[in-house]
Amino acid sequence: MKITDITQQVKHPNRVSVFIDGKFAFGMEKEDCLFMGLKPDTELTKERYDYIVDNAIYTRAYKKADRYIGFKMRTEKEVRRKLKEEEYSDDIIERVIASMLKYKYINDEAYALMYAKDCVKLKKWGPQRIKAELLKKGVSSSFIDSALEQLDLSNTDEIIDTLLQKRIKETPIDLKEKQKHFNYLLRRGFKYDDIKQALDKYCK
Repeated sequence: MKITDITQQVKHPNRVSVFIDGKFAFGMEKEDCLFMGLKPDTELTKERYDYIVDNAIYTRAYKKADRYIGFKMRTEKEVRRKLKEEEYSDDIIERVIASMLKYKYINDEAYALMYAKDCVKLKKWGPQRIKAELLKKGVSSSFIDSALEQLDLSNTDEIIDTLLQKRIKETPIDLKEKQKHFNYLLRRGFKYDDIKQALDKYCK
């Protein structure tokens, strides 16, 4: 196999894309490329290719993913997207993800529960909004349902009432204003019946 081209990546100037036999093979750090003496027309044996992949590309990709989850927990989908943005090949991404899943460095089940608890406590979101956001992050429905079942939602009425007290200045409110607040609470993920019950006491 022969390296036919090496081009600087547009989004990541410190990285290059290496093409072998006319096809994209992998992306790597520019300094690693120079250190290994890779350039167009370089012939690669299978052993040399495997060495480059294992020692320059996979190792760098794993470290990048490790730093990414080091700041805060991430879902599998988020880590995949991060590595994809860095233009790592699908094979490298799969290897990194498999290793991180094996040792639970990526754990969507634990992430779902932590995220759900934080959203209730800090953002005052209801279960519907939490579920929608977790689905966007690629968390499976089974993990989301499990997380929501573990939440303490006994004070949902209090949370809704607190939110309404900040918005409603004078009572009673008319039908138009009721609908406005109703839609607001729906967007925050609260259930229809809970919202209706809370709003009824503010109406004429």
